[in-house]
Amino acid sequence: MDIQAHLEYLLEAARWAPSADNSQPWRLCWDGKALAVGYDAARVQGATFPPESPATLVAMGAVLENLHQAAEAVSVGLHASSSTTDNFFRLEVSAASSRPKDILEHPLFGRHTNRLPFQADPLPVSLADWLVGQRQGDARLSVVANAQDVRRVARLVGYASELRFQTREVHQLLGRSLRFTPGEVEAADGLDVATLHLPPGGRMMLRFVRDWPRMRALNHLRAYKFLAGIEARSFANASAVLAVLGAGDRQGGLDAGRLIERVWIEMNRRGLAVHPYYVVADQLFRREDRTLPGHLQSSGDTLAEEAGTVFDLRLHKLYMLLRIGYPTRTPVKSRRLPLDRIRGF
Repeated sequence: MDIQAHLEYLLEAARWAPSADNSQPWRLCWDGKALAVGYDAARVQGATFPPESPATLVAMGAVLENLHQAAEAVSVGLHASSSTTDNFFRLEVSAASSRPKDILEHPLFGRHTNRLPFQADPLPVSLADWLVGQRQGDARLSVVANAQDVRRVARLVGYASELRFQTREVHQLLGRSLRFTPGEVEAADGLDVATLHLPPGGRMMLRFVRDWPRMRALNHLRAYKFLAGIEARSFANASAVLAVLGAGDRQGGLDAGRLIERVWIEMNRRGLAVHPYYVVADQLFRREDRTLPGHLQSSGDTLAEEAGTVFDLRLHKLYMLLRIGYPTRTPVKSRRLPLDRIRGF
């Protein structure tokens, strides 16, 4: 059978992977035999995380997981092939004898972010056991389900958020990603503010503080503490928190991304809501790379010490926190760029 129909199905699955601030930094290239996934520097350089950052590796790992799940659904063979420095991975594709199913049938197309309040009922024991057993390479999950421990992690989120709101680079990345008007949302990338859980007046506040000089001035009044406190309180509204841990190299980031996506798809399939938080991992990686502002380095050391105690980070890196619970409302879903914007052929 012509491989084209299967290829279109795989590409559709790939483009629905999650990414930092919905930046969708990938470029999908088909050479007639293999599908290569790389970083689209021409489109996203300077507008999101750089190509080798953990955030980008996690996003590319999520693409890889979607491709494998979609291929399995239609019995298409995917085989890792030699890659280049321009690609995160390259997969040879062998067509199956069956036609692709309706693309909307697979649970990966139902995966979505829910930033709204949750109903924080306890997880079934069988589900908690399933989560603990999930692995991808060296990547694994630490499940935090006790209410007191969830609040402890929420304090870490608040502390990391304080660092984020005081860091120019991170604040400007967020500001560039925000989409307020219908025209901006129509572009199908970035963060539609309608997907955020904002208090009354929150949209106006975001418009005002996305400008770094304003945020910096407000920080003299300790605005960073106020905003971080809101985030920490929201985070504590959870049935459980999943900490995604993995090796601290390139493969470790890809493995973490695959595990995040696999668990996220399954949680949504079972009717649970998922809200990813990268802020703690981001500040830990910035501290390690010595890219925190100088006056925040000691605060970064404190965050690392506390996070290491909570998650036992002696042998692993923290890649993501997932707040999970039972949805109380249906969220607005993020859009995705059309295939002609992300395909390289």
